[in-house]
Amino acid sequence: MKSYFFLIALLVLFVIGCQPKKPEPVPVGDMNDYKDEGYGFSIKYPKNWQQLGNVGNAVFAKSQDVILRFQDFKSGEPGGMVGVSAIDLNGKSAQDIIQSSIDELKQGAQVEPTQQLTVAGKPASKIPYSIKVTTKNSIFAYEIFVQGDTAMYKLDFEGYGDQFEAHAAVFDAMLNSFTLPVIVAKKSDQWQPKSLSPYNSDYFTLQYPEDMNFATVKKGDKDFVMELRADRLDCSVHIDVFGAKKLTIDKVWEQNKKLYKAKGSGEGTIDGNKSYWVDYTSTKDISSRAYFTVKNDKVIRVTINWFVPQKDIYFTTFEKIVNSIKLK
Repeated sequence: MKSYFFLIALLVLFVIGCQPKKPEPVPVGDMNDYKDEGYGFSIKYPKNWQQLGNVGNAVFAKSQDVILRFQDFKSGEPGGMVGVSAIDLNGKSAQDIIQSSIDELKQGAQVEPTQQLTVAGKPASKIPYSIKVTTKNSIFAYEIFVQGDTAMYKLDFEGYGDQFEAHAAVFDAMLNSFTLPVIVAKKSDQWQPKSLSPYNSDYFTLQYPEDMNFATVKKGDKDFVMELRADRLDCSVHIDVFGAKKLTIDKVWEQNKKLYKAKGSGEGTIDGNKSYWVDYTSTKDISSRAYFTVKNDKVIRVTINWFVPQKDIYFTTFEKIVNSIKLK
């Protein structure tokens, strides 16, 4: 009886000894960065791997021999492989693209139910599948679809046989490193005013964009003169102060409005004080407006000049400066 159990034990040990040993888990280790020159997506891959694809269709593996094993199942070297491809939407919905891939996989693979997850901060779909390639081996894999701003991105993680499980940590690290392209808005050719800064004089205060520059201007017979210029020298805010000589704003306006070839005029207020304004043309493509008000027997005249094709930028900004004026 003892001999019988001894033989059974030997047989069990023999069977166990004949079973192929599972490969050790592949460590992640140091990784290289890959950024696609055409679509802008990026991903990290093991330093001892290679990028063997092309623009918009990156393929990562340890060697060409590893890729060869996935192609004819008998040659090459068993291993893991990762592909990242960009799929132009071309009017298709994300679901259309995903379903098309599922239908294609079903022609030769066992497809598992789709799973939902998050990749690069976006909702994504994971499709596990397997392909029987020999009587003893299968390719185990999963596709992941994540939508960017202009394209759908497909990440394909494949392992030949038990290499799929061995590469689990590598696959996870690569997936977690994947980033979608950042769409950078085209820089506008128009001047864009920056945040406001305060300005203080003996006659008023105001707020002006900090990227406007103070110009040197002659004072002449005026009590005070200052000028702010934008990126164009012909786009400016000019302010001068001179004596009202006991005249009211209405009288000041009557004396000065005839100096302008008015295209339009009106009445308003500056810091609660009655004011008048007049529009006129300076030169081609440059329009101007002059504001008049009186405070403490001083005339405060504000003249703004703007580039007509970009009135929405310059005129709007300069009017905000006028509206910010506080008289002393």
